[in-house]
Amino acid sequence: MNSRPWTRFYPPKALEPLELAFGRLSELPPYAANTFGDAPALTLDDHVWSFRQLNQAAERFAAKLSECGVGPGARVAILLPNLPEYVAALFGTWVAGGTVVQVNPAYVAPEIDRILEHSGSRALVTNSEQIAKLKEGGIALGLTTFEARDGDLLQVGSPAGEPYDARTSFPDASSELALLQYTGGTTGLPKSVMLTHQNVLSNIEQRLRVTLGAMDVPPGASVVNTLPMCHVYGLTCVTLSSVQIGMNQLIVPRFHARSVLELIRSARPFVFHGVPTMYAAFLREPDLEAFGLESVQVFNSAGAPMPPAHWQQFRARTTAQVLSGFGITEASPSTHTYPSYIPRRKGSSGIPIPYTDVRVVRHDGDVVADVPKGEVGEMLIKGPQVMKGYWNDSAATDETLKDGWLHTGDLVRVDEDGYLFVVGRQKDVIVASGYNVYPAEIERVIGAMPTVAEVAVVGMAHEYRGETIKAVVVPLPGANVFPDDVVAQCRKELAPFKVPTHVEIIDALPRTPVGKIDKRALAG
Repeated sequence: MNSRPWTRFYPPKALEPLELAFGRLSELPPYAANTFGDAPALTLDDHVWSFRQLNQAAERFAAKLSECGVGPGARVAILLPNLPEYVAALFGTWVAGGTVVQVNPAYVAPEIDRILEHSGSRALVTNSEQIAKLKEGGIALGLTTFEARDGDLLQVGSPAGEPYDARTSFPDASSELALLQYTGGTTGLPKSVMLTHQNVLSNIEQRLRVTLGAMDVPPGASVVNTLPMCHVYGLTCVTLSSVQIGMNQLIVPRFHARSVLELIRSARPFVFHGVPTMYAAFLREPDLEAFGLESVQVFNSAGAPMPPAHWQQFRARTTAQVLSGFGITEASPSTHTYPSYIPRRKGSSGIPIPYTDVRVVRHDGDVVADVPKGEVGEMLIKGPQVMKGYWNDSAATDETLKDGWLHTGDLVRVDEDGYLFVVGRQKDVIVASGYNVYPAEIERVIGAMPTVAEVAVVGMAHEYRGETIKAVVVPLPGANVFPDDVVAQCRKELAPFKVPTHVEIIDALPRTPVGKIDKRALAG
């Protein structure tokens, strides 16, 4: 019996030995410079940078870091929207042997401060807007700060006068870490996923073998890069993959549906990657059919399930089929894909990518048992893309990584051919606008209000955002809690996508028979 029945759907060569061409991500820019030369790599408005210029920018930034004493194993935080400087800072950090700390620019000052402190970042790459936000939040930056402005990271000459030696050896074991990618956690504090160079490079290769790598991508093809680079989906599947295959990235710092549609009409990109909220925004445009979306060869959606009605409407109005998949930060992120050449199965997120094994299990105390095909259980993943662990959190690492298997916390079923159907989440997570939102983090903020006795945060179905956030609050006896005050407090301490859109004040939270808060009753 074939233990990996999905492999029969793979294109030729997908299962050739996974021998990576690169040992570190820092090797991508010189490879791209030698292979693609002066072809466009990064485009922002009317400014175009070639692969050769990107490689030079990475070397120059590495030299800057070295002059400041930031070397192998040091953490360098990047706090920027999508910009060419982001890409230069990524590769420059890796050339210098450092570890990139991903920071979402939508975060508010206290959240950013917690990440900088937790990661032990030695340097920060940011812009004037973010610096002003931190200062207004009372955050004093005690680390080396590089301000990206007017293409500085891409244009300035090397302070040392010579290109940085990208062949430097890195004996420090910590330099194997490419990324600290922050995700949420049920404790309410963020967890930091440790992704190595091999994790990320493996995931790029695994995914390309069954997606763009299996297609005839023309020279000079472009991709719209509007997914946040700070998110591992945008980083691995768009930014880094595009450098490896020589695709021009049409960089969009902030998504605006009409502007992106205009870009698609004028640039005629080969690929568009988005999240369901972006496609929902497209569908709200009454003249969507006028933007020539049929010229785009690949539309992909991830980050959250795309509502079936939106998928059907998009196909009806554009003739394009939106492809999907499944991923998790702890797996760099891709584990499953749904390319156009495999048969469609309603509600499925596709099949595992090459060199990825899947188990679906039930837990009975310490005993983990596989469930029969088609039954629901927790999904476990094994593959070269699975994280090293959580930064400075051995307990969480031991809980999530067991005998080489990543316990995802996602409740799924898998059919006889390996097609994945996600039915729920064991982890208490809300997916709003493609972002993971962890109730405990919001509950911590609201629960700290002096008039609040108890609070529970749940997700509610939402046509545009996928899910939206509802906070249910119990006031202290004799105290008053007003919804507007709850929202205002959250806005002070949380990113906009984490702020509740619904606040309900009640006398008591519903409980299960064992005394736990019944969140299903609250969400219903």
